[in-house]
Amino acid sequence: MLIAFSPRRCFGALSVFKSGRPTYAIVLLALSTLWMCATFLPLVFSVLFPNRDLQGVVHALEGRGSAPQEATAVVQETVAAVGPLTRAVPVAYYSGMTATVRVSGSQTPKEKQASYVAWFQKRPKPLLILITVHKDEQGHNLYEISEGEPMFMVRGYALPVLAFGVTLFLARRRRLPLGESSSTSPVASKDR
Repeated sequence: MLIAFSPRRCFGALSVFKSGRPTYAIVLLALSTLWMCATFLPLVFSVLFPNRDLQGVVHALEGRGSAPQEATAVVQETVAAVGPLTRAVPVAYYSGMTATVRVSGSQTPKEKQASYVAWFQKRPKPLLILITVHKDEQGHNLYEISEGEPMFMVRGYALPVLAFGVTLFLARRRRLPLGESSSTSPVASKDR
């Protein structure tokens, strides 16, 4: 009966949660995993379920369909400048709202933006294009097609991946017991 209630047996289940890994590394790994998810899940979602408005603009740039009525002028200007779109690969997606509070009233316009690495007929090198649709309070859509900076994309994806890699490395390391250093090997201590 005394063996069943010994402290070692009662608290032995809690030793499952004890690890030789540093706690800060595990917390940082969890945070970097969340950062990776916040970075890459919108892109995966936009590839699996593309926005109809933005996809309509891409199809119009390719010449495979008609653009939404509000985007016709922007699409025509883009095609006149760089030619029809030959290929587009989605690389980022953003959807959000901004709130502006004024004395006359508050506004919360919605914005959706898709980024593509795009190849056009008149441009030999690929471009990073940003297709943005702004929706105002009245429900009107304003479209914009612009060229993006590739370094912003590289930095936007490289930082979460780098942080995840570093924290994964730190979490894989085990904490050394007190009094043991990494320079002494177990074989050398047995020989003494």
